[in-house]
Amino acid sequence: MNKKWITITISGAVITGILSLTPAFATSTPKENATTFKLVTVPAEQQQKKEVVDRLYKSWENGIIKIEESKGEKFKKDDWDLIYGVDIDRDFTNQLSDVEAQSFFMALNEAKKEYITGDSQYGILLSKDHKAARVVWERSNGSFHIADIVLKIKSTILNKEENIWTLVNQEELH
Repeated sequence: MNKKWITITISGAVITGILSLTPAFATSTPKENATTFKLVTVPAEQQQKKEVVDRLYKSWENGIIKIEESKGEKFKKDDWDLIYGVDIDRDFTNQLSDVEAQSFFMALNEAKKEYITGDSQYGILLSKDHKAARVVWERSNGSFHIADIVLKIKSTILNKEENIWTLVNQEELH
């Protein structure tokens, strides 16, 4: 009986030793079909054809003209920076807190629910004080959709103030 227990104990120790080494061998063995991901550092604007980018900027500039006509003195073009819409994370939201960036994208996604098939890509007018944004895109019929997103302060349970972006208005300009 003692021989049996000794054999089982030795076998268990050998198996445990082998199993404990398995992860070390697994991590040091390269995988043949391993996929590596490259970090994209080139802005989307630079990945597009120049003709497409030029056409989008011309469209957004026409939208800005419509805003100026609609808002009059309330809108001053020099108070805003035009950002290639899909590069907003690289150009702006990457500098925000996680909560603030998430709220910006939630408001942006809410605005984008108004997209209709045939609409152009959006551009974003960001106020120089970073407290407001206007999402602009041209409809296939030549009108412009404008969505206003503003920065608000919201108190949390822990009495910590968080900046929250909110969609406050959407309109069609013809």
